[in-house]
Amino acid sequence: MGINPDDVKRVAIAMYEGEINMVIHANGGKALVDIYVDKVVVKLIDTGKGIADIDLAMKPGYSTATEDIRQLGFGAGMGLPNMKKHSDECIVESEVGKGTTVTLIINLR
Repeated sequence: MGINPDDVKRVAIAMYEGEINMVIHANGGKALVDIYVDKVVVKLIDTGKGIADIDLAMKPGYSTATEDIRQLGFGAGMGLPNMKKHSDECIVESEVGKGTTVTLIINLR
């Protein structure tokens, strides 16, 4: 497709962080990816417990991961911050008890 390798890397990192978050916090979810000429749009959707305080969850190091998950090397509180860092737009919508949708837009160079 001729996509710049740096853009592929950004998409891969952002998606990995989102996928891990869905596994850790929601027992899974789904990722929808649309690739356009000028951007990649990723929607990560889960039906987990939701995020009570999105602003707090966006702070590096903040995590609600259990100790068991942390011992596996996950839950370091960098998932959402890394998704934001590696995308041009990061929109987090969540409702406690219903789930979370994260939309990532990565502009292609």
